[in-house]
Amino acid sequence: MMHNRAGRKLRRTTSHRLAMFSNQLMSFFTHERIQTTLTKAKELRPLAERLITVAKNDGVGARRKVGQWVPDRTTVRKVFEKLAPRFVDRPGGYTRILRLGPRPGDAAEAAILEFVDFQFEAKERAPRKESLAERARRATGGRVDTVRKRKPEPDEVEEPESEAGKSPRKASAAKPPKPSRGERAKGKASTSAPKKGPSRTGHTKRGE
Repeated sequence: MMHNRAGRKLRRTTSHRLAMFSNQLMSFFTHERIQTTLTKAKELRPLAERLITVAKNDGVGARRKVGQWVPDRTTVRKVFEKLAPRFVDRPGGYTRILRLGPRPGDAAEAAILEFVDFQFEAKERAPRKESLAERARRATGGRVDTVRKRKPEPDEVEEPESEAGKSPRKASAAKPPKPSRGERAKGKASTSAPKKGPSRTGHTKRGE
């Protein structure tokens, strides 16, 4: 049987793990709600609740004990003046864990650690910035046509207007068909071959 094996090491050294818990506790007491992995939330929850229980009895020793985990004096003052008085009549269970499922990337089980009386307040969205088209429309007082006209292609030729007043039509310039590969080979052969002259039929054999 293995003894003294309580707690998770989280693949970190002792100093790294304690420093991480200290930073998480300071963020948790500041914002009253943090998002982390499920394993870290389970390890952080008893530490946070133990500090809230210590902060119920305000004193120099209690403040020093909380200050060992939370190095920020402003956050320590908030724990004793705002957070602890909210749970005076509660014997324990000040926090709760909300599971979020696997997070994208490493598929680690994500969770939210928050106080049980936490009330989520939606933040007001910042006003949307006005686009350049809207500025131009507001400046001109009307609708601005932002569609660019398509440039005519070089092989498209505009015909002049007819006498009947018809709209001009775009006619593609006629291009001669390209010769095939076989025709081009024949043309090269005909140009490179020497011209044959008329056959000589007046030659006589020797002795005649």
